Amino acid sequence: MQQIDPALLKKIKAKVEEELNKRELETVQYWLEELNKVYARHKDITTLQNALKELAQRMQNRIRALKENL
Repeated sequence: MQQIDPALLKKIKAKVEEELNKRELETVQYWLEELNKVYARHKDITTLQNALKELAQRMQNRIRALKENL
């Protein structure tokens, strides 16, 4: 079995880390925007609680869908 050049391996690792960080940033920004939308629309506690439950359900559904694709 051939050894991978350490410099190439380091470059690949850096690229993967960069891509993971980029995707994590995009994900966190998306959910922050969604949370801000919920917060802006609801002024009383009851509707805010319902909206937060809805948002949590959407997140759970997305997690489930992503896990199915792994």
